[in-house]
Amino acid sequence: MLNPSSAVLRIIKELERSEKMVWFLAPTVPLASQQFEVLRAQIPGVQSRLICGSDGVEAWSEQKIWDDVLSNVRIVVSTPQILLDAVNHAFVRLDSLSLIVFDEAHNCVKRNPGARLMNEWYKKAKAAKQPVPHILGLTASPLMRSNLDDLEALEATMDAVCRSPSEHRDELMAQVNRPEMMAVAFGPLVDPSDSEYATPAMSSLRAVHLGLDIKQDPYVLQLRAQDTPRSRQKLVQAIMQHKTYTQQKLKALYSRAGELYKHIGAWAADYYLSRVISIFLDDLHGELEDWNDDERRYLADAFRKIDLTKVTEEPIQLSAKTQKLLEILGSHTGDTMGIVFVKERATVAVLSHILSVHPSTRGRYRVGSMVGTSKAPGSRKVFLDLSRKEDLFSLENFRKGKTNLLVATSVLEEGIDVPACNLVICFDEPSNLKSFIQRRGRARTMVSKLYLLVEDLSNASLTGWQKLEQDMKLKYEDDQRERTMLGELEDSEPDGYPVLVDETTGARLTIRDAKQHLEHFCATLSAKKFVDWTPYYVTHQVGGQIFAGKKQPLIKATVHLPVTLAPELRKTESRRAWFSEKNAIMDAAFQAYQRLYRAGLVNQNLLPLRESDLFNEVKPRAGIATVKELLNPWAQVALSWQANGDLFKRRLIFSNREKTANAEFELVLPVPIPNFGPLTFYWGSETSWLITMEPDAHMSGLEDAAHDDKIDHTNALLELAFGYRPRHRPDPSKQYPLRLVSLGRDIGVHDMAENEFDPDVMRNLDKGHIIRHITEFNHPYMFAGWLPTKPKAELVGRPFRGFETAPEDQPYVVVKTWPKRAGSFHPVSQPEGLPSTKPYHRVLPASQIGVDHVPAVFMHFSQLIPAFTHALEVHLIARDLLESRLHEIGIVDLSLVVTAICSTASRMPTNYQRVEFLGDSILKFCTTINAAAKYLLFPEGWLSVYKDNIVSNSRLCRAAIEFGLDRYIVYKQFTLHKWTSPSVEDLVQTPLDQTLTRQLATKTLADVVEALIGISFISGGTPKALKCMSLFLPDVKWQSVEAGREALYQNTPDNVSLLITLKPVESLLGYTFNKKSLLVEAMTHPSFSASTTASLDRLEFIGDAILDYIIVKHLFAVNDPAPLNDGEMHLLRTALVNGDILAFFIMEWAIEEDRIDPDVDPTAVDLDEGGSNNNNNNNTANHLSFTRSKIKLPMWSFMRHSSGDLGIIQRATAQRHAAMRDDILAAIQTGTHYPWALLARLQAQKFYSDIFESVLGAVWVDSGSLEACEQLVEKIGILPYMRRLMRDKVHALHPKEELGRLACNQRVEYFTGEVEAYVGAEKENEDDVEKEWWCRVMVGERSVVEVVGGVSREEARVRAAMEACRILKEEKASAVTM
Repeated sequence: MLNPSSAVLRIIKELERSEKMVWFLAPTVPLASQQFEVLRAQIPGVQSRLICGSDGVEAWSEQKIWDDVLSNVRIVVSTPQILLDAVNHAFVRLDSLSLIVFDEAHNCVKRNPGARLMNEWYKKAKAAKQPVPHILGLTASPLMRSNLDDLEALEATMDAVCRSPSEHRDELMAQVNRPEMMAVAFGPLVDPSDSEYATPAMSSLRAVHLGLDIKQDPYVLQLRAQDTPRSRQKLVQAIMQHKTYTQQKLKALYSRAGELYKHIGAWAADYYLSRVISIFLDDLHGELEDWNDDERRYLADAFRKIDLTKVTEEPIQLSAKTQKLLEILGSHTGDTMGIVFVKERATVAVLSHILSVHPSTRGRYRVGSMVGTSKAPGSRKVFLDLSRKEDLFSLENFRKGKTNLLVATSVLEEGIDVPACNLVICFDEPSNLKSFIQRRGRARTMVSKLYLLVEDLSNASLTGWQKLEQDMKLKYEDDQRERTMLGELEDSEPDGYPVLVDETTGARLTIRDAKQHLEHFCATLSAKKFVDWTPYYVTHQVGGQIFAGKKQPLIKATVHLPVTLAPELRKTESRRAWFSEKNAIMDAAFQAYQRLYRAGLVNQNLLPLRESDLFNEVKPRAGIATVKELLNPWAQVALSWQANGDLFKRRLIFSNREKTANAEFELVLPVPIPNFGPLTFYWGSETSWLITMEPDAHMSGLEDAAHDDKIDHTNALLELAFGYRPRHRPDPSKQYPLRLVSLGRDIGVHDMAENEFDPDVMRNLDKGHIIRHITEFNHPYMFAGWLPTKPKAELVGRPFRGFETAPEDQPYVVVKTWPKRAGSFHPVSQPEGLPSTKPYHRVLPASQIGVDHVPAVFMHFSQLIPAFTHALEVHLIARDLLESRLHEIGIVDLSLVVTAICSTASRMPTNYQRVEFLGDSILKFCTTINAAAKYLLFPEGWLSVYKDNIVSNSRLCRAAIEFGLDRYIVYKQFTLHKWTSPSVEDLVQTPLDQTLTRQLATKTLADVVEALIGISFISGGTPKALKCMSLFLPDVKWQSVEAGREALYQNTPDNVSLLITLKPVESLLGYTFNKKSLLVEAMTHPSFSASTTASLDRLEFIGDAILDYIIVKHLFAVNDPAPLNDGEMHLLRTALVNGDILAFFIMEWAIEEDRIDPDVDPTAVDLDEGGSNNNNNNNTANHLSFTRSKIKLPMWSFMRHSSGDLGIIQRATAQRHAAMRDDILAAIQTGTHYPWALLARLQAQKFYSDIFESVLGAVWVDSGSLEACEQLVEKIGILPYMRRLMRDKVHALHPKEELGRLACNQRVEYFTGEVEAYVGAEKENEDDVEKEWWCRVMVGERSVVEVVGGVSREEARVRAAMEACRILKEEKASAVTM
């Protein structure tokens, strides 16, 4: 017989191994209801059913009804009588049950329905060797009397052996305390049957009752009207015995008033009568009673004749017994958590009211009441009990501390979960030993008291309770003496036990240190919620041996470690048997720690592994690092020029966007020319030029002259563009590092300003032709037109200096400014400000201009030579990196390397952001698989530490520097501002100082490593990506993903059958596992200590990386209408893989099962005068109907766990999901914004998303197929939502991040707090009060908004951020329109 938590595990075990039902029996309906809720919360993955009288069960008279009601049901909870009746009538067979659980099993004695079930059915079936269910009994007090023979009888009845729990025994003993028992005498009770003591109201009630004419009773009149043999027989009985419903109610009312007078006082009797009669009359036409109108009116007429005494508000005339109760409550010190036990239900109502209003108790005690409930089908509500609907919440309020004193019947003695109390008062005497022990057990806090109210201290029953208490005290003292004796033995027993020694360091561990070390080890494994990471010990006897003249049992211990560890390490037994339980536990701890050491989970210092034990420690990453200067490839080119070796040529085609102007050039270098795609150069905000390189073009025209050093148009071209700028002007005596030859025409310096102004020429001159101001060093301008005379100054945008005194009657040329900084690789934004409305941007005297001889296209090309040279330089750097350092990878496409080494700041045509995003995911994926495969015994927490170290920016930054990657990273943007024309001569004479350094962001170094991994993956999948990782992180010893998966697969047990409870999961997934243990592992939460497989943590670790890999691959592959930029990919990934959205999808992912529920109409049940069912089953069955429905079993409900708190969280989350799912689905399917606030309100815990990721990992390990994983990601809805986000351009930016952007450089602060909120419109009682969160957003010094009504701190913040964003955007839009 085990404790309740073990019972849940036992039920789960039975459900997993057998397809038969589990039937849970509780002695009372309230207890059955409570246990049903516990089981439904703890085991949500199967259908459970509570069967009680109110379901009309006595009308279930056909086998089909039972078959329908129990269809798909795996757990049934009921009272023993219901199961006994079902078995007696052959509607339920014992062989259809795999386990019967008897709660409060001590009740199974004599003719108890549970005892009858065992004696009349179970034992006979077992004797006949027929299949019988397993039996599990639960009780805290197996004895109901002091006779020990009763225990053996109970064991025989239950066919079981009584066992106390041995898990956490030390902790259990520490929590169980003996209350101080005190008897309080109150004197003799008044006999209310003596008319001398009856109150006037009681006397009036009695007189009215005796004065009723039985022949006018509605029940008698009904029987006369029926005039059947049966009705005539009943009529005689009713008249002779006065046995009608009205007569019995009046008699019971007087009897209860008398009992209240006797035990509580005269005031209580009058109060009771007044309340009962007023409640009945007020609800005369309501639903207070389920009986006919004639009886209702007849009883009401009788009540109206009673002369009720007006009851004072403050209780007076209280009995001596009640006065003693008030004295006890008044004298109790400290914070009270107490229960007052009474016998009658009416006493509960009256006494709880008195304690609530009495001056001595109302200010200190918050009083609640608790009685059992009757759920018999068709039973008339017993208004005589004064039960209130608020009583249903009293127990919950007591658990929460909202009330601190409960007045209760025996319903609270057993089974129902009640907090430990420090005060228990038996207002009425316990009825038996069991009742006494269980009431006593409620007072179990450190300092607690148990009061027995008795008439006389010489009371025989009191003597029995006191003797029992004294016997228990002596037993406790004997136990203490024995423990002291064994304690002395404990100190000497471990002497000579072996010591664990590490030979390398000399570290030592003894048996006395092992338990503490083992607890420390387990504490380092993880810090997940709902999981108890402490090791627990189970002890058992293995014989005995004489010690100190007495045979003492020998004990061995078994230690169980957290489920997150590998199964082979989780259970260890002590080496030998011990007299002392403590030493047996120390022995087991030592053996367990030794196994961990040998498995490599404990280091040479005999401590849990640290990061430094796994890899060299990486220093924290600074923001900026000093690294080598960027490689200058032109130094090698210069040396090659002087070597007079082979020359390499490529044709360049230069054209504008409209293809209306073009020119061809030959590019010549003494080294192989890297081939790259077309380069677009932007000229202002609207104009762009394109340089296309033809790899194998046929040369013509002057191509043979290119080998002649005298034919080099480079300096001439540079002079065209930069001759007027001394700083950029090339030295004509020196050679530019690359050679450009114009194909089709010769280019020389003489082509500049060669022609003077000629009106005839000007009339045909193309707009944009180069005009030079000869008096200003041939400053170039673009031709726009000419004027015969000088225009007025107000018509000119920028008049030249001396414009006012310049001649009037001579021609002027209209020009546009030649840009100084043309040649950007990205569109140039339009300068702020309105464009000039003047007709002439600028004018020059015709006498001061010269006209270039060559077309303007050559001038444009010349202007772009520095930018083109820079682009060529980057390609040369990339080729050097590829050929000298990355050749092992086998990357073919040089442009990928160029992309990988260019930062965003470089403003090159491409940068590493997209490929770094891809590489980051690939690195995480490969590292995850390698870590899991390499360290098969590592728990997930350690694997995460290992992975995080490998992929950290600190390690990647260090790897980049050690590899020499810093010389290849292009970080600065090219500009003409500081550009000077390089020369071969200068490069040879003054080589670059190799010791030069520069400052580079450490994140940039790490990003480029990930970018190179990304392009390696593009080039050849994970094999090439792993080659790249091996170059930068050689100490990791990378293995292929396939090899890693094979290692994981082979390490998975293949002899595990799929648990019955998990069969629906395969159907839900649409995937059949080869190794069923993988699915079991994936669905096992680390709190499930009974698991023989590993928990989901390691598979979740793998699945997280797989999910990220799949999403990133899909995002990176998007090409229509254009590839996503890195910001868009980051945004979408965050929206798709966050725990909140995964949790919602996992809640939606469910299978459906049929369910049939009975509906019974209680008003259709005819009752006899005693209130019992008067009809046969067929009549009730006529009013019995069934509701057929589909219920959903969501994916999360199949997760195996053994945490009560987690089950409560699941139920609460399921309720929120049911209330919010329509809104969230609407946002997902058609909303314009991502539902960040709704998901925050859902408050889904991490274990929901863990389930999906662990299943994803399990499918991959089982199949080795990422395609199979991708199908799951599609099936759950993630990929469809990804397509929807992109297709409809859903606003997915998180409100808090968006607010940070809107705030610009201002600080954003969130101030939060809790406030009380009321469930209803008005505060009726304390139960209406709930907590909700408010949040105020500050942007800078301004309070932007404050919101209330959040169910959590995070939801309040998200909602506040959303509202703040709305306000700021509206303000910005308003400012723009003003």
